[in-house]
Amino acid sequence: MRTLIIQLPLGLPSPSLTYPHMVVDAEPGTPHGSLQWATGSLLPAADRQTEVVALLPAAMLSWHAVALPPGLHKQAARLQSALHGLLEDRLLDDPAQLHMALQPDWRNAPRPWVCVCDRHWLSAHLQALEQAGLTVHRIVPEFHPASAESSGAPLQLTALGDTETGWLWMTHPERGVWGQALQSLAGKGMGLGLSEQDKQNIDIQAEPGVVAWASEWVGRPARLMPPGHHWRAAVAADWDLAQFEFKANTRSRQIKIWQKAASTFWHSAAWRPVRWGVWAVLASQLIGLNAWAWKTRADWQAQQQSWAQILRETFPKTQVVVDAPLQMAKEVERLLQSSGQLSPSDLESMLGQLGQAMPSGLTPAGPWVYQPGQLRLKNFKMGNAEQQALQQSLQTRGYRWQAEGDAWVMTVVPTAPAKP
Repeated sequence: MRTLIIQLPLGLPSPSLTYPHMVVDAEPGTPHGSLQWATGSLLPAADRQTEVVALLPAAMLSWHAVALPPGLHKQAARLQSALHGLLEDRLLDDPAQLHMALQPDWRNAPRPWVCVCDRHWLSAHLQALEQAGLTVHRIVPEFHPASAESSGAPLQLTALGDTETGWLWMTHPERGVWGQALQSLAGKGMGLGLSEQDKQNIDIQAEPGVVAWASEWVGRPARLMPPGHHWRAAVAADWDLAQFEFKANTRSRQIKIWQKAASTFWHSAAWRPVRWGVWAVLASQLIGLNAWAWKTRADWQAQQQSWAQILRETFPKTQVVVDAPLQMAKEVERLLQSSGQLSPSDLESMLGQLGQAMPSGLTPAGPWVYQPGQLRLKNFKMGNAEQQALQQSLQTRGYRWQAEGDAWVMTVVPTAPAKP
């Protein structure tokens, strides 16, 4: 699954405004996407297998840690107004003109982080991308504070751009995100109000244009990273600033999340043992079902053959066996008739069994219609309880009693020979 990352420029949309963007492929072994620039109308198209992510530049965001009132997570309708009240004194602009979004696990954090940006600026860029045929599925910050589990994480420094226009951005789980222009740090030591512990516990990375400056400023080699490489870390996190009034296309975002999870499960090397396990389970189930079907068919064929053998041994004159139980029942009936004995399908046997099974108080008046193995009685009425009692009694005697139109029909239930 591909991811199209589009960084929103600082200014408002215009036909000549260019968007930095990068296409990242989630499949392992594929090269990392390169940073490119294009106007909104010339941005890459996104198909169903592409997730579109809007990356908000760090210069447009401010970060605030707040203590939410207890039980607010159960009252989602009051969450936005509560954030406006908590941050009203910390913000320079009217909270109604700003967009606020909470960190992903804010319900479990004692002091969750709130990301704040200009509402009109964000809405204008999202509409411009929508007009260009790109539906944004997620909105993520360029830098964000680490999670609460990373409270012991070092101070992360990232130097971007060049020495003339670049910035140094700092992130910390407890202090948030802040930055400073590189020109303002020229000729100065590593101060920035950092403690000695912070200076000793620093992780710094820099783009090629400022890696030498960052190494000299910190006094140790900085890790070299390609331009825009930190975007991948931003997208990989769980942050999504599409909250409150920007929580549109929820279904589309959920589909993309499921597609991304499926792509990760299908292609990631970390999930390879699980994939092999799933395939092993499916293969064992398929083999087991085939073995069970084969055994069932073999048992059925053996039973048919045993019935056919009993029929040939009992009645040697039988040449062709089609339905052994039915043929054997007919042969037995023929022997009974030839010997003068009554068979269950004879009229006398059926009338006798019906008379014994008939509930007291019922006297069928006819007319009767008899065929070998079938006795039909018309215009005979009885209640549901009497009908059920008669059916059960006849069933125990080897007969079936059922309604057909305006008549009741009594038939012989064919019996299969016993298993050898």
